Amino acid sequence: MNFKGKKVVVAGLGLSGKALCRVLSQMGADVCAYDSKPEKEIIDTLAELKEYNINICLEEIPDSIFEDVCMLVVSPGIPMDSQIIKKAIEEEIEVIGEVELAYEVSKAPIYAITGTNGKTTTTSLLGEIFKNYGKKTFVAGNIGYPLIDAVMEAQSIDVIVAEISSFQLETIKKFKPKISSIINITPDHLNRHKTLDNYVNIKGRIFENQDMDCYTILNYDDGNVRKLFNKPKCRIFPFSRMSILNKGTFLKNGMIYIKSNGEEIPVIKTEDIYIPGGHNVENAMVAVSMAYLAGVDIDTISYTLKTFKGVEHRIEFVKQINGVKYFNDSKGTNPDAAIKAIEAMNGPIILIAGGYDKGVDFDEFVKAFKGRVVKVILLGTTAKKIFDTAVKYNFEKDNIIIVDSFEEAVHKAFEMSKPGDNVLLSPACASWDMFKSFEERGRFFKDMVKELRG
Repeated sequence: MNFKGKKVVVAGLGLSGKALCRVLSQMGADVCAYDSKPEKEIIDTLAELKEYNINICLEEIPDSIFEDVCMLVVSPGIPMDSQIIKKAIEEEIEVIGEVELAYEVSKAPIYAITGTNGKTTTTSLLGEIFKNYGKKTFVAGNIGYPLIDAVMEAQSIDVIVAEISSFQLETIKKFKPKISSIINITPDHLNRHKTLDNYVNIKGRIFENQDMDCYTILNYDDGNVRKLFNKPKCRIFPFSRMSILNKGTFLKNGMIYIKSNGEEIPVIKTEDIYIPGGHNVENAMVAVSMAYLAGVDIDTISYTLKTFKGVEHRIEFVKQINGVKYFNDSKGTNPDAAIKAIEAMNGPIILIAGGYDKGVDFDEFVKAFKGRVVKVILLGTTAKKIFDTAVKYNFEKDNIIIVDSFEEAVHKAFEMSKPGDNVLLSPACASWDMFKSFEERGRFFKDMVKELRG
């Protein structure tokens, strides 16, 4: 793509938007950036972009914003029904997202991972496998490092491992990863995607441009992913914890195997995987499959699985105080992710949950409490919704507390815990009603825990 002298509008000035502004300016484009926030809320961002010759419009969309514009590039946080996108479509301006632009200019192959849960762990794990294999590797995308920044640095001999969200998949056109994967699909972001079927189909877009030179790794055990099995035009390499497959990656007698070209290859015993939990076995299977198909040797794959210690904010051990263990699972931003964290705990759980309402229900989440969660501390806009669901499933009212602040939640958990308990922050909700991100929420929790005294 040649942007020299061309006018481009960037919508959204979050992490991706800032990166787009920088890169497009460096490519010689005449950049106009728009954000609906007032100046006082993004003053740091404006300072960062000051050195670039960018025309920035805030709050109101100018009538003239699309005059002589060749393209609108949107950040993932901009929904498809937003006014800026509607206006671009009305004026017949091409609309793409950061992932599409990054793909178009990338020299390096992209290995793309999506799913409702496990994306960050799997992306980080696969990146670590490639690094241990000796490849210069860029881990980017929804994980926190903009994909557009990674592709501008990566060379053709390098590797890009990208975490891709449903928001990012909404705006792709030609995006074609070398290998793609869908780890799982459970209800999430329905406030944006409206229905589960829409959400499933958007996830399936990750492989829509792949052909028979490419692979997609799909979860054989997941009913929602199985709906997509007849859609890829590329080769499918399934994985399963529940079934022994004729081709793909599967479990047998506690060992992960790969079966390809009729040969069964043992990879690693599940008990030797460093990060705990059945969900991490699935994450490992995806990384194993992608690495194997990319030509990485089994010894490197196995070694990495034995030594990779996981990612921040995902069932992250923080501290032990008075015999009570504190875990930060702030990345548990939907019910299914939080269920996996609950199932991974050993011992009684005091659970801190609640936050921004993404339009999902909490029935399965509450059902997972049985025999595991002894007390629940709720906060945020979903507190009442989770409380009512818990009562519906006969969770004892006296063991549920609704609090007004995050600080109060941590102190209540400290007061009511006893030796052998686990205090688990796994909100089952997004953080946006109280924090800018789940990372900020998780770090705040860790800071508070570290200040507690036995």
